[in-house]
Formats: sequence, C-alpha cells, structure tokens
Amino acid sequence: MITIPVKISLPEIWQGEFEKNEWNPINFIVGANGTGKSLFSDKLKAQLKSKDIKARLLTAERLSGLEKQSYSEFNATGLRIMPFEKGFDLSKIQNIKNNGENYGLSSSAFVILRERLDIKIKIEAFLSDIFKKAIRLVEEGGYLKPKMQNISGGAEYTLKEKECHGLKEIITLLIFLYDDEHNCIIFDEPELHLHPQFQSFFLNEIRKLAGDPYTDSSKKLFFIITHSPYFLDLRSIDDLKSVLVCHVSQMPTYIKNEDLDRQDEYILKRFLPRFNTHHKQFFFSPNPVFVEGYTDQQIIALLFEQSELNIAASGSSIIDVGGKDELGVFFKLCNKLGIDCRIIADYDAFFRGKIREVAQIDSRVTNFFNQHGLGADISNGIGELEHKLKGIADNIITKTSTDSDILGLINYLKPIINNADKRHDVICSIYLALIRFKNKIKTIVDTSKYADVDFIEPRFNKICESFEKANFYIIPFGELEHYFKASSIDYLNITNKDKLFHEERDRILNLDKNQIERDYADLLPLLVKSIPHIDVDLIKHLRYVIIEWIQNVQNAILRKEVQDISTLKTNARVNYALYSQLFYCEDDGLSIKPDCTFDCTIKLKSALVGTERKVSFDHTTTAQNFKLE
Repeated sequence: MITIPVKISLPEIWQGEFEKNEWNPINFIVGANGTGKSLFSDKLKAQLKSKDIKARLLTAERLSGLEKQSYSEFNATGLRIMPFEKGFDLSKIQNIKNNGENYGLSSSAFVILRERLDIKIKIEAFLSDIFKKAIRLVEEGGYLKPKMQNISGGAEYTLKEKECHGLKEIITLLIFLYDDEHNCIIFDEPELHLHPQFQSFFLNEIRKLAGDPYTDSSKKLFFIITHSPYFLDLRSIDDLKSVLVCHVSQMPTYIKNEDLDRQDEYILKRFLPRFNTHHKQFFFSPNPVFVEGYTDQQIIALLFEQSELNIAASGSSIIDVGGKDELGVFFKLCNKLGIDCRIIADYDAFFRGKIREVAQIDSRVTNFFNQHGLGADISNGIGELEHKLKGIADNIITKTSTDSDILGLINYLKPIINNADKRHDVICSIYLALIRFKNKIKTIVDTSKYADVDFIEPRFNKICESFEKANFYIIPFGELEHYFKASSIDYLNITNKDKLFHEERDRILNLDKNQIERDYADLLPLLVKSIPHIDVDLIKHLRYVIIEWIQNVQNAILRKEVQDISTLKTNARVNYALYSQLFYCEDDGLSIKPDCTFDCTIKLKSALVGTERKVSFDHTTTAQNFKLE
C-alpha cells in the first residue's frame, strides 16, 4: 500500500469530504454517468501533485485535435478549421506539450515520441509485431506529421486522417505509459475505441510498471476511471479493495480492511479465480441481483425478457455467484460500497449459511422482526422454526400410511432422521412437504403436533417478509426448479439439473408474454418485486399527444377552418400530415353538423401500439373524459 492522504470535496455531487489515505499501485474508479468521476479526477490530480507526485491526467476527450475531421469549428469564410491539419507546428512544440498537460490531451504524445528514441522503439516493436504496421515521424515545412504504412507494402498515409481511433488510442496511451516524466497517470476511460483484447493487453502493460514511486523511481501509481469490466482485473483481495465506487448523491465508497472478516476473505479468495466480466457487472450496476448458479441466472433473465419486463433500463443485472455463501459475501460487499443489491435464494438458504448470518444482523430485518412480535432475536426465531420442523419429522416416521405422498416422505426420512449431518435435509424435506400437502400430514401426526403444523408456513412467510426489507428474497416453494413446467420432478430429490434447465429454457423461449404470465404466475410476482424494472408506458405518453391534437381539431372546426375530412387532412393548424405517423382517420371517420358539433374516430397504428386501437371523440372531449378503446 502507498500512503498518500487525499481529501476531496465535491459539494455539487455529495455532502461532506471524501478521505482516503492508503492506495494500491493500481486503483479503479467506477460509477454511473453523472457521479462526478471526472470532477473527482481533476481534484485528485491537484492533490497528488501537492504530495510530490508527478501526476498526469488523460481525459476522455484526449483525442481532441486528432480526429479524422473537424465538424464544429468554422472560420470567417466558412471553411473548416482542422486542428493539426498540417501536423504539429514545430515552432509551438512547448505550447502543444503544455496544452496536453493542462487539458489531458493525447496530442503531445507524438512530441514525446519525437524526443524519446527508447519509447519510439517500443512503439515500433508493438506496431510491427501486433498490427504489422510501421510509424514514421516526418518533418515537413516546419510541421511534425506522424505517418503509417503497412509492413507488407502499400502507400504511406497520415495517422490523423486515415488511421482508426482504436490504433490512435493504443499508440498514445502506450507512449504516456512508457514516458518516465510522470510517476502517476490518471486514465479516464482508457477503454475508449479499444477492442477488449487490447484493453486486457494495456492493463497487463500497466501491471508491469505499477508500484510505489516513492520507493522505486521506475514504478508508477495508476488511477483508472472505467466503465469496462475488462479493466477490472481483480486477482486478489487487495485488488478488490482498490476499487472506488462513485455514486449520484453520496461520497465514493470502497472496501476497508475492517469490512471483511476472515471467512469473507476465504470465500472471496476461492471465488476470485473465476471472477469474470459477467460477475464484475455489479460494480457498474446500481441494482445488481445476485443468484446462486448460472441456471438460475439464465431462467430468471429469460422470464423477464419474455414477459417484456425491462430490468436493464433500471440499471439492474442478474449475476450468478456460484454458491449460497458467496451470495452473503457479495451482499456484504455491496452494502459497504453503497450499492443497492438484491439476493434471490433457494428456501434452504433460510436455514443455514452466510445469507442467514448476514440478514439476521441487518437493522432493516431486525426492526421488522421486532415490530411484528416475532421476538428479539432472528436466530432464535429461525431456530424455533427448525425445532418444530424436526419435531414433526420425528413424529411422522413413527407412523404408517398408504398415501403415496406420505409414504414417500416417510421413506425419505427414515434413513437420515438420526444422522446429525443430515439434520438440514430433514428440516428442509418437512418444510417442502408441508407447503405441498399440509392437510395430509395433519391426518397422520399426533394431535399435539397440529399447532406446530399450522405454525410453520405463516411463520416462515413472516420471516421471509422481514428478510425482504433488506432485499433478500427467498423462493418459498423450494428451489427454482420446483417452478419448472417442462418436466416433472421429485420435490425431495432433484437430479439431472442441467437437463431440466435446458428443457425449461427451450420451453420459455417458445412462449409469448401472455403464456409466460399465465404459466409462471406462481413465480413472477416474487421476481417482479425483487428486481427493479421500468415499465415503458407508451400509451400514457401517446394520450398526451392525442389530446393535444384533439384540441387542435376542436378549435379548427369551431373556427370553421375544417368542414369535412378533406379539410381536416390539409388544415395547417391540425397538421394531420405529422400526426398521421401515429394514427389515421378514414374517409367516413369525421361527421360535422352546421352548429360545429361533430363526431370523429381515429385508429392508432398497430406498428406503434401492437394491436390497432380506436379513439372516438367529439366537441365535448377533454383530457378528463378522453377514452382509448
């Protein structure tokens, strides 16, 4: 860790003062648009310079002046002014360098390339071996002009006008990376224009030079502002702690040493080797949703897609983490980072594991628990539930039955009832049986167990309701597979899950919105309330436009500017030509009486609303009594 005390205030974004003293050699700054990352980087650069750090900031607009064309600047004659059209003016080299430094531009990279032969050799080797290209700095008429050529032959061409943005980016980024004039670089969105492969390549080059510049002059300190999961290459717990998350209305957050206990770090160390770009979405999503496995992720995401519920627009993403303990740890991470995450978990997470451990100390859960008379301790409340379930199981195995459901349950319980390692299986199996055939169970257990049988489901649901206050959503009917429709399953022993998944996935893909809502009516309500989504109400906004048009028609008829369907369609005030993009009026759709009372019917285009819909209105229609049929 590198000790550099930093204190930053951004009153236009958040209240208070951000403070952080310890930094990693590579630090990542992430957050949604509008969270102040660029403003933060400006102030960070100034503070680093005050700590004897030679910091350079490369902004997201760094290629300004190096575009192929300029579209916005004109001189008095109307001709485009092309920045660096002739190249870099050798008489203004120092100005170019200063402006690059002050404004975070890449243009000064080619001045560095002209002055530093060692950097030029590295860039030439990179271009030659990877892109099969050569670069040459040509001085013509007092201007420095970078030119490119394919090694295999062909005409030489100018880099500015004829080379792609991606190659300009990677060349200039590497030049600043290899330049030793600065020992700290702040890269704002280095992923711009770069293929994911070269994002990873560039990060690997950064890693080679990352270190403590105070103790080793050959090392650099890096800050990477990014929206790309390819740059978040997190290999260790320290890498995880190097991520700074910016928010819309609160100070940036990060994981502190005291935020993770030994078990958390153990779970994360096991998880990090499989921490891929999909998992990293939670750093960029304001509402990530964590599920246990990839099959859960696929089925839930597909149900939302097929039912036309838009979760992406709300910034939500569904992320599988591989296990119940991982769910609990990611919840803790999000809490510490100020990310409003959700958890969807199978019913058995309720009875053991990290989720239960984390939920039962969350103040939102405990407050609800206490307010609804469930006791002062959630752990005791769940323990009471487990005790009653075990008692029912002990009673059931002493009975006999010819009912297939009861007999199947007894046969499942008998081999495991006294095995301490199988206690969790016993408890879960009784719960699953009770929510399926409680009344059958009441016919065989002792009457002394009736109260316990009736106690289980409502108490389970109430505790689940308390968990939901912290955005933990427990699947009440068991596991997600218990809701599958393509195959029948043994509720006590779900096997061949991969086969079940593919069958269910194929089924969902062939259903329309109405079929999804009908067939998964027992599951969708849980998903809808657990995952933030945005319903785009096109009809609501269409109503506003139609009402406005109706008022124009009413006025035009009252003024006697419109006497029939022909004048309706040509009247400038009505502007039918414009509105006919949304709806149309047939030749018999308008009837006007001499006293200017009228009736009119228009039809909304099916391409806009899915099914053709009709609107009838007259001289009395207002926004309050307007109806859409």
